[in-house]
Amino acid sequence: MRFILSLFTILSLTQCSSDNSPKHSFILEGFIKTNGSYSWGKTQKNIVVKNIENSCKIFAITDKRGRILYQQPLNVTFSDYHYWLCYADDKDNLYYYNSDYNEVKALIWNSELKKYDEVNFCSTKINLPSKFKDELKKDATLTDCLSLK
Repeated sequence: MRFILSLFTILSLTQCSSDNSPKHSFILEGFIKTNGSYSWGKTQKNIVVKNIENSCKIFAITDKRGRILYQQPLNVTFSDYHYWLCYADDKDNLYYYNSDYNEVKALIWNSELKKYDEVNFCSTKINLPSKFKDELKKDATLTDCLSLK
């Protein structure tokens, strides 16, 4: 079953679409706001943001060979109809907020283990990128978030 789910996810992230091709661009640091494939970071990773069904969005981070390093769970997707933020920093870390599920995550690159460590940045205080932090402070529902204090 896990193999089938992984196969489905890989296919949904890489399949061709009948609508306009998603944009492909390079990002060193900043917000990701639209569907597309983004070459990112010092170690040549890719961030893929794609609709999967009914305007649900999902993202994944892959290495330069396409191996999935992190994939957002299929049961906590986000959409353009709700508030979401995704911010990539220049140290290969990704931060995101999904208001649909009140999900607050920092994906911190562990270079020794070659994987991402997930951190809930509201229950654990970490240094967030200032632009991401400033944008999150506009959301009145995150009043008890430790990393915003």
